[in-house]
Amino acid sequence: MNVMRMAEFAWQRMEPQEGHYDFDWLHLVVEKLGKAGIATILGTPTPTPPAWLTERYPEVLIVADVAAGVRAQHGARAHACQNNPVYRELGAGVVTRLAEGFGRDPNVIGWQVDNEVYATNCRCPVCVRKFRERLRAKYGSIDALNQAWGLGTWSQCFQSFEQIPFPRKDTWHHPSLKNAWSSFQSDSAVEHVMAQVAILRRLTKGQPIGTDMMQWPGVNHFDMNQGLDVVQYNHYDTMQNLWESIFLCDSYRPLKARPFWCTETSTCWNGGTTAGGGYREPGFCRVNSWLPIALGGEANLYWLWRSHGSGQELMHGSVISSCGRPLHIFGEVQEIARGFRAASGFLNEMRPVVSPVALHLSTRSWEMSWAQPMVQNFSYNRQLLDVYHLLLQLQLRPDVIHPAAALDAYRVIVSPCLTMLDEGGLRERLRTWIEAGGTWVTGPLTDVRTIEASKFTHAPFGSLEEWAGVYCKYDIPADPRGFSMRWADGTESKGSIWHSGFELRGAEALATYTENELAGLAAVTCRRMGKGRVIALGTMLPPEEMTRLLQRLTSEAGIEPVATASANVLVAPRTGAAEGMVVVEHEHKPGSLTLPQPMTDLLTGKRHEGVVALEPYAVMVLKA
Repeated sequence: MNVMRMAEFAWQRMEPQEGHYDFDWLHLVVEKLGKAGIATILGTPTPTPPAWLTERYPEVLIVADVAAGVRAQHGARAHACQNNPVYRELGAGVVTRLAEGFGRDPNVIGWQVDNEVYATNCRCPVCVRKFRERLRAKYGSIDALNQAWGLGTWSQCFQSFEQIPFPRKDTWHHPSLKNAWSSFQSDSAVEHVMAQVAILRRLTKGQPIGTDMMQWPGVNHFDMNQGLDVVQYNHYDTMQNLWESIFLCDSYRPLKARPFWCTETSTCWNGGTTAGGGYREPGFCRVNSWLPIALGGEANLYWLWRSHGSGQELMHGSVISSCGRPLHIFGEVQEIARGFRAASGFLNEMRPVVSPVALHLSTRSWEMSWAQPMVQNFSYNRQLLDVYHLLLQLQLRPDVIHPAAALDAYRVIVSPCLTMLDEGGLRERLRTWIEAGGTWVTGPLTDVRTIEASKFTHAPFGSLEEWAGVYCKYDIPADPRGFSMRWADGTESKGSIWHSGFELRGAEALATYTENELAGLAAVTCRRMGKGRVIALGTMLPPEEMTRLLQRLTSEAGIEPVATASANVLVAPRTGAAEGMVVVEHEHKPGSLTLPQPMTDLLTGKRHEGVVALEPYAVMVLKA
């Protein structure tokens, strides 16, 4: 262990009474760690306001359920309103004193603001007032808001901003209202973090600042990281979904040029008062710890070092127990540390190869699937992960990018269920990118909503009909079943989720529906647009057909898989002064890799060439 992350929940210890601070204990710990060669990442303690604060200023507590008429109670964490000025002021006080004491301490190498910041959905008077002020500033007049949201339907027009409610669980709210509220909540979380960042910027010297994130809907991580120095994230995966950790790394890596930090993951099981996720087979900790490093990170930290002796996470996995005894994974942790040291020169000198393939991840589309799912049991996140998994198994190593991200580095972009194209100004940038030679694979349910979460009235889509060279004759949900389609080579398959039936207006049909009202209409089309092309999916394809299509399109775009390897093997190429790759088997079963040239495994010193057999949960760092 060469770094410890701490103090994120220590407000009571830092400020036992209002205005009376005590940091002697923390200086002692940081100094002792430094003498042992262990650096410190300090967390600001704002997620856990102390009891004296919530007792003296009960207005800081969040109001989660207005219908019940009660505020949150003191306890747990994140129970204070991010917008409350008293909470902001008191939080600024303790963060200021913390930064003054440690902002130039050579043993402190970084800062974490708050902890796992999320949209609290507080409905207190401060939040409601600020929400209405935000709408007034955006729209200028209540008539403009009524028109933008289309509130004439069901006589929902407002006569003043003071009449605008906030979403409640017991009310069937207008989707545009829910869309605006979720955007406001995300921005509130970002403002909460940036207020502390401003203090740290002023009082620290060169220590990178981040905030440890979890991949939840509600907070726009692209926006959050614009004002931060380093991307930090936490994850807790199981043997069954460990590949989703690869997805997280591929979504966080493009946010910053600087390598990201995995600030929390478990050595074994997760847990609160109950151990969660079950037993992990030997090697899981190794793979789970190596994945962030393989994919462009420079830190992997465990939650936690020593198990708690009290509190809500008594059963969480750790490195040593609450009584100081090594857990069963202790030897594996030692092995991981030896491997990091052995490969550190290679990892620090070599950078991950930039992928020419990207997959769009939209916070707004994810949130919209909560406000208006559109199809029974629809999950935006599930559809996105399913497509990503196919790209992963094809060894195409995609970046997962936000709609506001730059597009120039990519030759193929896949945008499944990207409901709105105006998020992050994507529409015009995407048009320019396609016309310059990009291949855009889109749909279904892409470009079907305005930025206000309403439908377009000139066509079912904002731009897709024009760009794709189609006319959408019918839209039919795939509930309770999908419709059959036939491909140009005679292969037949069925769609799912949604069915858009296209008449051709300059496009070529790659697949055509064969039954009922959709018979004869195109299900998948291709059209040239400038130097590029648009592939429009009217329905979600089954995995085998989507795999075949992605293979064809990437090959035609001149993109080759990064390696010849089995689908359960991650191959993460590195480039720099030399060539190499980090290889990880992540499904706990045998795998194989064919090397393009002889390479040496820096973890074992063994030379390999040709076909390499991989044992379950094997990790290799190969250098040419």
